[in-house]
Amino acid sequence: MLNEVKSQIEEIIRTALAKAISQNQLPLRKIPEVNVEQPKMEAHGDIACPLGLNLAKQTKMPPRKIAEIIVAQIDANCEPLIDKVEIAGPGFINFFLSNEWLYELLKNIRTQDTEFGKCDIGHGKRIQVEFVSANPTGPLNVVNGRAAAVGDVIVNLLNAVGYNAEREYYTNDAGGQAYALAHSIEARYRQLLGEADFPFPENGYPGEYVKELAKEIIEQDGKIYLEMDEKERIEAFRQIGCARIVEEQKNVLKRFGVIYDVWMSEQSIRDSGKPAEIIKLLAEKGYLYESDKPSGEKAGFESMTGVATWFKSTEFGDEEDRVLIKSDGTFTYIVPDIAYHYNKFARGFDKVIDLWGPDHHGYVDRMKSAMKALGITDDQLEILIVQQVNILEKGEAKRMSKRKGQFYTLSQLIDELAENVDERFAVDVARYFFLMLNTNAHLDFDINLAIQQADENPVFYVQYAHARICSIFQKMEERGVKRLP
Repeated sequence: MLNEVKSQIEEIIRTALAKAISQNQLPLRKIPEVNVEQPKMEAHGDIACPLGLNLAKQTKMPPRKIAEIIVAQIDANCEPLIDKVEIAGPGFINFFLSNEWLYELLKNIRTQDTEFGKCDIGHGKRIQVEFVSANPTGPLNVVNGRAAAVGDVIVNLLNAVGYNAEREYYTNDAGGQAYALAHSIEARYRQLLGEADFPFPENGYPGEYVKELAKEIIEQDGKIYLEMDEKERIEAFRQIGCARIVEEQKNVLKRFGVIYDVWMSEQSIRDSGKPAEIIKLLAEKGYLYESDKPSGEKAGFESMTGVATWFKSTEFGDEEDRVLIKSDGTFTYIVPDIAYHYNKFARGFDKVIDLWGPDHHGYVDRMKSAMKALGITDDQLEILIVQQVNILEKGEAKRMSKRKGQFYTLSQLIDELAENVDERFAVDVARYFFLMLNTNAHLDFDINLAIQQADENPVFYVQYAHARICSIFQKMEERGVKRLP
């Protein structure tokens, strides 16, 4: 709304300038650039314009004289927006908005309610925002919570200004970490059934939640998985484990106020044959080659044995070419991800915005180069990195490691905040803190600060503003002033 008012006043000034120039009152050949600003002092009006000062050198006239000429040309019919126009200091033009216009604005705000302020900048263009997309190998942590808050707000803002934006979550339920979870469940399952010495996998997930998953499986199905061969058993545990954890992730995100439009599974991408289609498409474009090492001076892949299929990603800005098909004929982990991203555009999105965790920074150029090779322009895919969150309690940072089973979950954060305030407000506090800093910056989330009712807590100012507004309504009632109809 402020920008709209500024635009209207700038147009009023341009009209006045045109008249002054046509009447030879100002020695200008064309209308100069007009910019207005919001003054810091109330006495200087609602909107100020320093045009008199800006044009003094060009016109060789006193700034105040220029301001007087412009003000004299401003029509009286600029009402009801403007109440009065004053010249201040050496040549500032100060505009005061009329009370009648402000009153109508308030009525308009009340009538439009939550629709007020929305516009159609986006013209219905489709944007997909993929965020959180945590591996279904454990509870959501606070970094996931930060991504959830930021991603959700991005979608809200895009939809408010006329875009057709959607929230999407990609579950990595078919990669190596999903199978690491499956082997972890198997170990706990067999240990609980009496095989106390059954080894826990080195790359497994030792969190207590894995043991709870194994207990649930035993309660529901008993020992039937011991009768299966290992491959079948691990596949069953992968599916069960991922499904249970994804369901829990959905519940926590819903509690956090985030509802997704689409949940996309990596397994469904693989089953659809899309990874093979991507390989074929890149090969047809001439961007693949077979070798036992990458080409170029910056070849940094030293662990490859045998002939692999490489993508010429250096041609599109990546620091080195990437293996897409290993020497054993299997895809590398990036292939399903490329297929998934290409599928986003195949579904008709004009732009895609990804929010990735801090450990994915080196992955950006790889994905960008793949999309460029497939005909997706650089500005169609925007990738934001959401940096680390450190949870502070009494000034000390809590240690977190999903691999070691030590992490602070989003659910824990909400629970701890809700011990001191209503849960709805606890969620608001968490979201506010997650949104305070740019996603590129590390965030220290001080729990003790978040629950304080003191000036040091930034959320307190929002509460205070609300309390002041309520006190205004109370005074209106005491004085018999009626509210807006």
